[in-house]
Amino acid sequence: MPRRRLRTWFATLLIVPCISVSQVQAVQEDLRHGDHPLVGQIWSGGAQSDRHEALARMARADVVLLGESHGNADHHARQLEILQALLALGRRPALAFEIFDLEDQEIIDRQRLAGVADADDLAEAVGLTGRGWVWAEYRPLVQFALDQALPIVATNLSRRGAMAVAMEGLESLPGEDRARLGLDRPLPEDAMQRLERRIVDAHCGHLPAARAGGMINAQRARDAYMADRIAAQEGPVVLITGAAHARLDYGVPWYLEQQAPDRQVLSLMFVEVDPERQAAVDYLNAGGSPHHLFWFTRRNSPDDPCEAFRKQLEGMRG
Repeated sequence: MPRRRLRTWFATLLIVPCISVSQVQAVQEDLRHGDHPLVGQIWSGGAQSDRHEALARMARADVVLLGESHGNADHHARQLEILQALLALGRRPALAFEIFDLEDQEIIDRQRLAGVADADDLAEAVGLTGRGWVWAEYRPLVQFALDQALPIVATNLSRRGAMAVAMEGLESLPGEDRARLGLDRPLPEDAMQRLERRIVDAHCGHLPAARAGGMINAQRARDAYMADRIAAQEGPVVLITGAAHARLDYGVPWYLEQQAPDRQVLSLMFVEVDPERQAAVDYLNAGGSPHHLFWFTRRNSPDDPCEAFRKQLEGMRG
């Protein structure tokens, strides 16, 4: 495949999953299944956890990862609820965001020094429009950080940077960066297989397994840079990110273990309920959970995400 076509192909596959999980207005659905018996429950280690106990665990952790399904309003509301509870428990964490690229940090810091008080002004300053995020759902979280004078940390490798890694490999990064980030070490074989399976499945058959390596490298680089930015913070940190980045086996926590093994990490995944699965055991991985806590919520993702993905691809190509 010619290099220009390959670059366009990678760019499409990098952009569309972000748009898909962000639930752009054209395909956005109302939250559903509020009467599901699991909605509102929190589970840990195969047993239901008391909400106060779960919040106390988060307050004791150095790093809390709140793994969302992008575009689910319940998830963002619960994230804000957790932040409010942590402050009530005496914690003042830095708030790290996947929606902000690494290059945004300098602009964010300048805006904070200039006394920016409105989240919309901050989003405009970094040029967040057009990146595929539904800003209205993140605005309350950013505004909370501004109102409470909490540090705001940009963590994500930009789409352009991720595409370069996808095309050219991890070797495109400086050698000292690869060593510092933990990218010079392979993931455990079973974790690598799960990551590859997730990447292939997420693209609903539009990504040949032979080309999954580039997307895997981009995902690994993003996770590693997120961990790097978290490790650089002196106090507690809460990361607002997608659930896959919060996974213990191949996500940000794995790289944090390489970079800052003394940090106590807690990973929470917000789980959209499925009407076909009524019991918590139907969602939990008996072979070893990829998260410490599971918080069940109403559903916003389409029942057939691959059909929605196909329609978005057709719309972009048409």
